[in-house]
Order: sequence, then structure tokens, then C-alpha cells
Amino acid sequence: MKKTVGVFGRNILNNSPARTLLMAAADMLFAGLIFFAVSYVFRLCSAEPYRISRYWNFLPFLLVYVTINTAMKCYHGSFFYPGIGLNKIEELRRLFYSAVLTYLLLYSFLMFSRFNLKYSRVILCTSLLLTVIAMPLLRALFRRLMLNWNIGQINVVIYGTSDLAQELAKELYRNAFYGFKVTGFIADSSDHPGEIGGLPVLGEVGAASRLAREYRIGYCICCQSVEKSILAYPQLSKSFSNITYVPAVKMLPAGLSPASIGLFGGFELQNRLAMKLPRLMKMGLEMLFCIIAVVLGLPVLLVLALLVKLTSPGPVLYSARRLGRGGRPIRVWKFRTMYLDAENRLEELLENNPVLKREWEKNFKLADDPRITKLGKFLRRTSLDELPQLFNVLNGTMSLIGPRPIVEAEIRYYGNTYEFRKRVKPGLTGLWQVSGRSQTSYRRRVMLDAYYVMNWSIWLDYYIFFKTVWMVLSREGAR
Repeated sequence: MKKTVGVFGRNILNNSPARTLLMAAADMLFAGLIFFAVSYVFRLCSAEPYRISRYWNFLPFLLVYVTINTAMKCYHGSFFYPGIGLNKIEELRRLFYSAVLTYLLLYSFLMFSRFNLKYSRVILCTSLLLTVIAMPLLRALFRRLMLNWNIGQINVVIYGTSDLAQELAKELYRNAFYGFKVTGFIADSSDHPGEIGGLPVLGEVGAASRLAREYRIGYCICCQSVEKSILAYPQLSKSFSNITYVPAVKMLPAGLSPASIGLFGGFELQNRLAMKLPRLMKMGLEMLFCIIAVVLGLPVLLVLALLVKLTSPGPVLYSARRLGRGGRPIRVWKFRTMYLDAENRLEELLENNPVLKREWEKNFKLADDPRITKLGKFLRRTSLDELPQLFNVLNGTMSLIGPRPIVEAEIRYYGNTYEFRKRVKPGLTGLWQVSGRSQTSYRRRVMLDAYYVMNWSIWLDYYIFFKTVWMVLSREGAR
């Protein structure tokens, strides 16, 4: 991890409202480019060409779009005192509603004006659809550019030097989404190392005011016990406009919202798994998608089946025994990617190679598996071997999106979280598959599965679906 003290601390484009202003300007630019690109394409395809200049009348609605985004707190909560902002899934949801509301206002304006016949409804509907799909992707790209160019980043300091504080610093360092640059750590006593993980320990909590001024820091992330955090609050509140408290609790649900009863404060968590309507929506949307995918992809399925048959002896499909919802055994279908005597090869290999045996016992897979055919390696690398699982979704044993299917031997690694996991069907794709896949440790896989179940929503599925498409196209994290 690189040190970020010094030049970074003096950069006037960081630790300021610059980030929110830059993101608002980028949103206007992206929304405008989408709208006018659609207008231009339809002009080229139109039988009766029209002047693009007539659509310049809609420029003020770009301000409406940014205003609605602001009202929905899509810019780190505040223009002038930017905070940690929304999580990725909540931002996705609000961006969707913001775009829809903006275009509804535009439709209403046209409906009640005398210009309603001058503009194409097809252009407006297409622009809305592309805005909903492209805006999260364009925002992600712009955030990455800001990180690479070192602009629009918010200086933060972490109070605490524990393992949790260090993990948090690493997460913020590699994730462009939050826009936080960790300047260093604040210790709770004078007995501390000079640096941790490449970042300096700037001083003690008693020097918080001086450190905030010296390094131009307005944001503090507190990674201490409740008792220490309460004791330090008078010092921290004098120095920082924003303070985020991160408790040392693994897998705290992300969907908590503040709640108060009289003078008592607390949190409310909506248990979406207990709500029938969202689950019915998920099932209906997935069934519809799978029917369309099977119909359109039937030629691809037939070609792959023929290639599997021609390149190695044995059946086209492989049926694997896995655990489904409620812990009940199910059969998961894949295109066969291994030789017919794969199990015998595995037993012989593990008996003669202790290193590979340890790798198998740790991950239930081998990085360089000699059992896999040449075509099988291609199918796995591109995830095409999993296409027959669309039929598992159609017969109700799997979901399109959900935790990865596991075998009985893996239950012991899940511990108490298995009670969460077995409440849902396993998925063809899921949070593990879009979070590094083969590069992800088994412990993190378990955490990702538990996180998905605890925080499930239609919008989380929406995020996973589009990230799956990106990862398949880029082959990122493939086996």
C-alpha cells in the first residue's frame, strides 16, 4: 500500500466538494451524450431526416436529472460535506429511479405543451433504457479515472491500528467506488509503530485537531471498541465533519437503517427473504430470462454438445450431486469437461502428490487439473460449461442468481452461516463468481455467500447479473 501523505494532502481537488461537483458534472455529460447519441442514430435511420438542434431544447432537463440525483443523495450525501455515500446496490436502485423520474417529468412536460408532436417517443424511451443500463457503468469508469488521476479523492484518517483498521485501509485503497484516500492512522496511545502496511501512524487521538488541520482531513473512520470510541468522540467531533463507526463485527447486514423509539436509538432491518412478493418477482423474472435464453441460445447449446461428444468419449452432460434449498440434494447439470476416468485420475494424483492433496482439501479444486479435457478448459474459462444449468432454473432446483452450489463435505466450512445459506436456492451465478472467483479464498467465498443471503434484494441480483456479463466477456477471474 502506498503512502499518501504530503503532495496528496496539499491537492486542493481532494478532501473537498470537488468530488461531488465532478460527479454531478460527469452525470450531466453522460446523460447528455446518451440522449444525443440516440437522437443522432435515429436521425440516420429515419425516413424523414430532422434537425438534431430541436433536441437541444431538452438541455435543462440535465439539470433536473442532477437535482433529482442530489435529492436521492447519489453524491455522497452532501455537496459540501461529502460522506461515505451509498453502497453499490443502493446507489444502483436510486440511479434507476432518478432516471425514470427525470424522463417521466420530461414526458409530462411534452404532454402538457404544444410541442409534444415534434419529438420522437421512441428516442425518449430508448434514451431512458440506455441511461438506466449505462449510467452505473459510466460512473464506475469515471470513479476509476478520478482515482488514477488523483482528483476528487477525499482524505480520511482511520482511528485505530487493529487488524480491522488495516483491512479497511486495504479495501479503501483498492476500491475506487468510495473515493477515499487513507492518509494514515490515529492511535489511542503513544505506544504505537511508526507505520502500518505502508501507511504512517500520524499521532495520538489527543492530537486529532492538529492532524486534521495539518493534513487537511475532514473525515474519520473509527475502528475501535464502543468504549474507546465514546471516550474519543469529544476529541474527534472537534476535528472532523464526518465520522463513520465500523464495529469489529463480521457480516453485519448492510441494509440496516436508523430507527428511534422515544429517546432510544436503534436499527431496523428489512428481512426480504420473509417477504413473498420480492421472491415471486425474482422467480418470475428469472424464469422469463431463462426461457428467452434457452430459445435464443439453442443453436449454441447444440454446437457445444456436438463438440463435447466429438472431442472425448463419454456423455455430453455431467450430473453433479449438490445441496439445494433446505439442504436437500439436487442434480446440477453441466457440459462434461473431464475425461471419463476423472475420479480414478484424481485419486491416483492425490495419493502421489501431497501438495496437490492439500490444495484439494483446502479449495475442493486444483488450479491445474489434469482431469480436464482441452475443450473442457475452454468451456470452463468462458463459463459455457454451465449453460445447461438454465434447465435447473426452469425445473425449480436452482436460481439464476444465488450462492454457489456446494457438496456435503463443504458444510463444515460454513459453520453457523450454513443456516442462512440453505434458505435460498443455489445460483448459476452469484456474488462469489463476480468477486474474483478462482482468486478468492475459500473463507471469503463463505462470507460472500452469507452476505448475499443476509442482504438479498432484486437490486443486488441486478448488480450481480450485469457484473456477470462483464466478467464473462472479460474472462476476469475465470478458472
